[in-house]
Amino acid sequence: MKRLSLALLLLLAACGEPPQPFRHDGINAAVSPPGPRGVVVRPPDDSPSGDALAKAIVKRLTDQDIPASTRSAVSGSWVLVAETETTVAAKTLRWRLIVPEGEPPTAFPQTLPTALWDKAGPATIDRLADEVIARYAATLHGEPAEATAAAAPPRLPVARLEPLGGLPGDGDSALAKALGRALQRLGVKLGGAEAELAIRGRVTLVPGRPGEEILDVTWIVLDAKTGAELGKAAQQGALPKGRLSGPWGALAGDIAAGGAEGIADIIAAIPQK
Repeated sequence: MKRLSLALLLLLAACGEPPQPFRHDGINAAVSPPGPRGVVVRPPDDSPSGDALAKAIVKRLTDQDIPASTRSAVSGSWVLVAETETTVAAKTLRWRLIVPEGEPPTAFPQTLPTALWDKAGPATIDRLADEVIARYAATLHGEPAEATAAAAPPRLPVARLEPLGGLPGDGDSALAKALGRALQRLGVKLGGAEAELAIRGRVTLVPGRPGEEILDVTWIVLDAKTGAELGKAAQQGALPKGRLSGPWGALAGDIAAGGAEGIADIIAAIPQK
């Protein structure tokens, strides 16, 4: 069976800035300001998420005029490194700021579902980077750091899926079931009336090229109490005309897998109350 390839677009405000090809990759001692120390940020692991997180932290440090790089540094630079612990359910990053001839570094832990780390999108990476900067910025600026208690693993809010309606074939039930399974694999907790978030799907089918139809899917994450929109994940793909009039089969799983990644990324970026 031909699998549908759907492009996922996260419509989030905090998706980062465009790459800066002319930014120097290393720490240049000649232009480093006399105040903040240079920092080498080591990726937590060799995954795409680890690389993206290290670069996001470097970006935030340099924006605060703290020389930073993921590469080699001048003598005396500080090192920000994370030990990792991975289980089937959770990924824990234990950050340490290693200071030459300083006191033993105190660990700052971050924990998130393992499946979400493996598929971390821009919003998840931004949240993790912001937390690290908030923890270490004062120290790097030479200011006294406030005592910080060990961070408990963040609790993802419970979400409920609103029913789908009006889809051809068995789409209403097949897509809803597939999305629920995909979200649970990514660590998203699903509930009913007591849920804090609501996930609403908008699916439309419009004519495309001769013999094809265009499937547009938008998943909207809402505050269940206020109805405020918190983020959107959009997908689109071409299908043979009439493909959806019968059982959706594996197609529902393909759509749900992509949509769940976007939804989980939005939920992970919601500030914890």
